[in-house]
Amino acid sequence: MTIPVNATKHHKNISETTSNDQNPMDKDMNIGSVNNNTNNTDTTFDRVAEVIGWITFAVGLPAIGLAIYTMKNLVKGPNPVPVHVISLLVSDIFSFIGRPQAATGSILSADTATLIFYFGIISNITFMVCIAQERHLLVAYPQCYGCCSKLKQSSIISLAMWGAPSAVLALAVFKYLFWFAVALLTPFPFLLFFFLDSWRALLCFRSTSTAEKKRSVGIQAAILTNYTVLFLPFILNILLESLKEEVRYLGLIANLLLYLSPLVDPFLYIFMTKGPREVVESLLCCKNKLSRQPETQTVVTLSETVTETRL
Repeated sequence: MTIPVNATKHHKNISETTSNDQNPMDKDMNIGSVNNNTNNTDTTFDRVAEVIGWITFAVGLPAIGLAIYTMKNLVKGPNPVPVHVISLLVSDIFSFIGRPQAATGSILSADTATLIFYFGIISNITFMVCIAQERHLLVAYPQCYGCCSKLKQSSIISLAMWGAPSAVLALAVFKYLFWFAVALLTPFPFLLFFFLDSWRALLCFRSTSTAEKKRSVGIQAAILTNYTVLFLPFILNILLESLKEEVRYLGLIANLLLYLSPLVDPFLYIFMTKGPREVVESLLCCKNKLSRQPETQTVVTLSETVTETRL
């Protein structure tokens, strides 16, 4: 039995109309499911960010306070710690203020507290570059290290170091995101050059290399790793956002990594010393105990000599 051509055409038209009628509902259901998945992801990341925030606050803030206190004592000692390390830890305190949400936090729609948070992040990067440059001079060009270290301790240079992050942050406030990302990406080649050149100098002058120079190369490696792991995803996210190529999960992970910065920096100053023992000895309570031990020993020896002379 043959089916007429008109009937087949009419059947095709009916099927097309029914499929077209069902497509809007299917699209709405798909959009709804995507929105639900997005909301669930945002909620999960917000919870993870809240947990990380409390952990960094409970562990990082006391560690930063203890590190600043011990380094204040080490600056006065025979092996002074660079002042930029203290400034680096002070910038971490700004990172505890006004943390944006991991899922919705954006530097474009930032209030005053969130701008303080990003000011701390930019200051952190600035002082890491200063520390790496100072350690590079110590290893590769020790004849210039003394002059540059005295120059950096001046008040004008310190004010310039704290004023530079404000100028960089102004680019983001006025929505020059591309140049803001470029400004934050500029330290990367400098940090890489400082590390590679210091490593070259350490290998070329291996016979005259000291333990302090080896620690300086380790400091630069730690700074480069810290910048690459914790800050570079945030900078790439800003760069892609300026180019209208937003990667959502990159922004979520970048904000979570920024929260971990105050946990890493307090342990950086241990590389600036001769080891954990010097850090423990810089504490006031330990310093008093260590200073009392020689006094008791001298008292004992004096009493022994007096008794011997009497005998």
